[in-house]
Amino acid sequence: MIRFEALALVIAKMNGGFDEPDSRAFKLRNPGLLKTYRPEKKTDSEHYRVFTSFMGGFKALTADLQIKCSGKNHRLSPDNTLRDMLVLFGLGNEQVIRKIVLFLRRALLDESVGAATKLGWFQETEEIKEAEVNG
Repeated sequence: MIRFEALALVIAKMNGGFDEPDSRAFKLRNPGLLKTYRPEKKTDSEHYRVFTSFMGGFKALTADLQIKCSGKNHRLSPDNTLRDMLVLFGLGNEQVIRKIVLFLRRALLDESVGAATKLGWFQETEEIKEAEVNG
């Protein structure tokens, strides 16, 4: 599994983006609860983005994660930790972080993933992708 996709899936899961019709993430089709202050983007009253489809919201979340993990975000660098990023997503509660880590370990078949994992680790190289596909 692609590391960014696994991250996006677990963030969507924690936000109720898949299976909680009453959640903000589900209603806005915004599984990452991404915010924007750009006037050309459709938002709700609290600046959460509104997407026309779940897939659009999921793609935006995946792109946002790639930016954050690569250091192209003003708040994070590849040396920041998974915990640091989850705090920015409003998922900084220790129990939530633990659930996320356990999900990532299972999804990525890698017991080394932890709250202190550096964001740079989530940036896959072609060699890593090929090794994972070829087992």
